[in-house]
Amino acid sequence: MAQANAIKPSHKAIDRYYQTLRRLDGEHVTHELALRPAFQNLLEDTAKLHGWSFIAELSVPHASGLVASHGHERDARGTIRPDGTIRDGNSLPRGYCEAKDTPLSYRVEKMKLNKEKTVPWVNASLSLAGIPPEVFEYRLGNRSALDWVIDQYQVTEDKRSGIKSDPNRPDDPEYIVRLVGQVVRVSLETVKIVKALPKSCS
Repeated sequence: MAQANAIKPSHKAIDRYYQTLRRLDGEHVTHELALRPAFQNLLEDTAKLHGWSFIAELSVPHASGLVASHGHERDARGTIRPDGTIRDGNSLPRGYCEAKDTPLSYRVEKMKLNKEKTVPWVNASLSLAGIPPEVFEYRLGNRSALDWVIDQYQVTEDKRSGIKSDPNRPDDPEYIVRLVGQVVRVSLETVKIVKALPKSCS
């Protein structure tokens, strides 16, 4: 599989996507069917950077916790057809994608992982797909670094004082999502280094 590349906001695929959204917004078009092609093109272009593939409208026979949690409609057999499925080089699903009318937001109230622990759910408009299982091997005490971040970075309110703690940064709305990506990268790199050590050092 091709080495995964970091996708920057300035990447041409993302720029094309936002150009399309701006054009549609200028025409007062915001419904899902109009947004879906641009969204699918973005996912297909960025999936290729990882050596992955994007498949539109692929039926998922037994829905994962991720798909069910996002309210996809099921048929009588429980089959779900998300707007897109991202697969890796071994044809294993890395994420299910759905174009929604909900405006994109990076705001975090309380993140959570899907049942398979492969996708952090940020909010109703944003999920982060493709978390490798090795991430959870890097632990801080009795839990992984990613679990710690998901637990700590949430909006809370003290019941006695009513004081609210909000980790979101108005001047940097992508801060928490970017932090999750950094934790994933550091976790993977640390696990790789530890596994490469001689057995006498472990």
